[in-house]
Amino acid sequence: MRSAGRGEAMSLSVSAPPAAPRGARAGAGLAPWQLRRVAGFIEDRLSERITVADLAAQARLSRAQFFRAFTATLGMPPHGYVMARRLRRAEMLMLTTSEPLSRISAACGLADQAHLTRLFRCHAGTTPHRWRRRHRAPGG
Repeated sequence: MRSAGRGEAMSLSVSAPPAAPRGARAGAGLAPWQLRRVAGFIEDRLSERITVADLAAQARLSRAQFFRAFTATLGMPPHGYVMARRLRRAEMLMLTTSEPLSRISAACGLADQAHLTRLFRCHAGTTPHRWRRRHRAPGG
């Protein structure tokens, strides 16, 4: 995942999972049905604790098999994907609601506003508050 530079919008959308990275062994990744099921499970539970065991059960694989297959399919480990989806949801909530950042962070499954700020600054190069002011439509 690439960090956005100053003034550049953060892009963490992974709604349509990418194809397996080149050089990945055939059969090493998740089947399309597994990926859809796991992605749906994650989206439905972003505000909750999500474990690799939960995700592996959705794909009907052991934790180790799931971790390898997920990483081979998406090019990032499950935790990285879940955090990217949480940040993307926070982005959408910041643009479409006037909820305080503390509520947005809770709705996205993050520990607190400070956690959201640390992650957001790492990935977007700015704080959520500044990003929100810069990207919200006037009067919104």
